[in-house]
Amino acid sequence: MIAGLLYVIGLVTVLVTIVGAAFGLPPVITEVTRVIDAGSPDYLALIQRIGGLFAWAAVPFIGGLLLMASGRVIMLLSAINRSLRGQS
Repeated sequence: MIAGLLYVIGLVTVLVTIVGAAFGLPPVITEVTRVIDAGSPDYLALIQRIGGLFAWAAVPFIGGLLLMASGRVIMLLSAINRSLRGQS
């Protein structure tokens, strides 16, 4: 029960983070096209700016993945426990 709840909370967190990051995508696309259309594009500075724009998304995304992983580990351990006891 708890494992499933952890998994669902992690999944919702990851999906909401992806959707939230997608709303910030149009200015990034504009910035990328502006830099590419420039005479001498500086790709390293562009990557740093994009990373700065999406830095807020790293913590909830990784946290959601960790919640999902912990839920799956608990599910696996409980399945192993049930199989060793001979219960189904």
